[in-house]
Amino acid sequence: MEKEDFLKLLPKLIIEDNEVKGAIVTALSGVMATKNDIERVIEHSDKRFEKMDQRFEKMDQRFEKMDERIVKLQEILISHTQALTQLNIRTNNLSANFSRIENIRNTEFKTLDGKINSLTKGQDIIKEHIKEIKEIVSKKE
Repeated sequence: MEKEDFLKLLPKLIIEDNEVKGAIVTALSGVMATKNDIERVIEHSDKRFEKMDQRFEKMDQRFEKMDERIVKLQEILISHTQALTQLNIRTNNLSANFSRIENIRNTEFKTLDGKINSLTKGQDIIKEHIKEIKEIVSKKE
């Protein structure tokens, strides 16, 4: 029998003759996986995928917790930023108030210096008048 005739006849033999089917399965069993082998591989893969799914679920839970922490930290940072902004505004207001007070104080000191200078000049004038009076009194004596 020629190879081409055999190849045409083989599918019919596999379907109709269990002995031929068994011989082919036996011959291929060392080379190809059986249906049972494939089912075991699938079952094993399913178990591995289930374990991986469980790990991913745990990782998702951890990421969700991290996200929650990040949101809380962002809220805290926003709160602190607002507090620092308010503190900065208050500090600027205090600084402006101190500047106004310093300007008023400087003006008052200038006014006071002017008055002291006037008093000093007045005192010098009085001393001169007293000196003149003493001279006049001493001449009359």
